[in-house]
Amino acid sequence: MTGTAVAEQEKRTISTMLEAKRPEIEQLLPAHVDVNRFIKSALLAVARQPKLKSCTSASLFQAIVSAAELGLDFTQAKGHAYLVPYGNEATFMPGYRGLIDLAKRSGTITKIEAHPVHENDEFELRLGTESRLDHRPLLKGDRGPVQGAYAVAFFDNAPPQFEYMTLEQLESIRGRSKAKNNGPWKTDTDEMYRKTVVRRLAKYLPISPDLEKAIEADNRAIGLLDADIIEPQEDGERTAALAGKLENKENKDSGGEGLELSA
Repeated sequence: MTGTAVAEQEKRTISTMLEAKRPEIEQLLPAHVDVNRFIKSALLAVARQPKLKSCTSASLFQAIVSAAELGLDFTQAKGHAYLVPYGNEATFMPGYRGLIDLAKRSGTITKIEAHPVHENDEFELRLGTESRLDHRPLLKGDRGPVQGAYAVAFFDNAPPQFEYMTLEQLESIRGRSKAKNNGPWKTDTDEMYRKTVVRRLAKYLPISPDLEKAIEADNRAIGLLDADIIEPQEDGERTAALAGKLENKENKDSGGEGLELSA
């Protein structure tokens, strides 16, 4: 079988699995998320990451279910969620825009922005009784290497809340992650800097249950349990139980050991 034929077979296998679970996935998704668009985003995410083909169907489906529960799809331009392979296990990892979307569900936050700061930008940070953060990025020419990143939360009836992290602090978090040389840390480093500082900012914000669940999933995905960022929550049992239940049903229906995505 040629490489192209193998790839097409894998695509059909994954597509068949998701189509078979469409009713269950649709039940998990919030009303504003279209199930067809969600499934398409998952298939495209798998196609973008060839290493996912060696992951078990159980881990891949659980990762997709985790994203569905939170209403985060895998559309690349959105940056809401990623599927990251670790050996033969697929893991759901929320993106920084996904965390921002979930933070806004608390109802008290109108907007969150997160940006990297480059060496040649104009940047002023002042703390104390009159805290201030002013960032004017260089619009023409080389902005230089990243020096840090910040996130700002805006409220209806309260002053903005911001958090800044130096490059050393960001890289320290990266260094403690099992995903430091894999997935988004390798392909979308600036996005991960943004997410890291958003996580730190979340410590001071009204947090929705969905955001708590997403940060717990992120802790599992990157292997980072850091109370200085946010205390992980003992949740996720529903996701694991549902994925296991559906996988067992699949095995029973097929009379086999479940779908494998490897060639």
